[in-house]
Amino acid sequence: MKQDEALIPANTSALYYGTGCFETFLVEKSIFFKLKEHIDRLNRGMAYLSGGKIDPVAFDQIKSDTLRLIKENELEQERVKVRIQFSLMEESGYSESPNTDSFLLITVMKATVSVKPLTITVAGTRVVPASSRPADLKLSNMLHYRQAWREAKSDGMDDAILLTTEDFLAETSIGNLFWKKEDEIYTPSTGCDILPGIMRHSLIDILTNRMNVKVNEGKYPLNELKTADSVWMTNSVREVQEISEVDGQRFQTNQPFLKQLKNRLIEYKSEHLS
Repeated sequence: MKQDEALIPANTSALYYGTGCFETFLVEKSIFFKLKEHIDRLNRGMAYLSGGKIDPVAFDQIKSDTLRLIKENELEQERVKVRIQFSLMEESGYSESPNTDSFLLITVMKATVSVKPLTITVAGTRVVPASSRPADLKLSNMLHYRQAWREAKSDGMDDAILLTTEDFLAETSIGNLFWKKEDEIYTPSTGCDILPGIMRHSLIDILTNRMNVKVNEGKYPLNELKTADSVWMTNSVREVQEISEVDGQRFQTNQPFLKQLKNRLIEYKSEHLS
């Protein structure tokens, strides 16, 4: 096939180097939660990858296109997982094309997320330092997360915790990490090279301002988890998912505190819909 006939030419930076970014979130019965924050982060990623040469996507257009796609797949009354993928289509190598091209792909599928507590291993793979790439963007080139997840699967576990290059707790391969110890909550800070998720920020808001619980953000060694009362992870699709085991150490699940947090999240979401 001739290059100019291909929908996605073979020699593009998107395919060669993963020059893209994405957002993944839930739409429940055609209602969005904090869509603007997802679109804002997508636009920041696009600007980073293109050097500001790509126009930002419009909130109304993304919402309209996504709803049309949901309708065409007869998912209007379902819990739907949406992924928006931006990819840059520069020529191969490190040269810049005079006219920067790109494509945006939206996919939808019925969300089938398990609520079963997760078993976790600590991966040998570390998070990439923020000095090497912006940690607050969902860039396509996330091979360290993929490799950590593969390590977990090879050990018969559901997910993996990644540490920083300085041996501090960072995040799991699919989300942010929280734990409760006595009456306080702990979570790795942005100084731990984490991707600070939109759901993470929402939970901190709920815990601090609606449940009057102290949330500590900092750099914590792996041993901190050994004294935790409960552990969970969070992302925009799984929301709050309990962790029952980390490298053989068991944690209590089904605790009243987490049930209360999940109920408060339902209330919180109803106030941030679009």
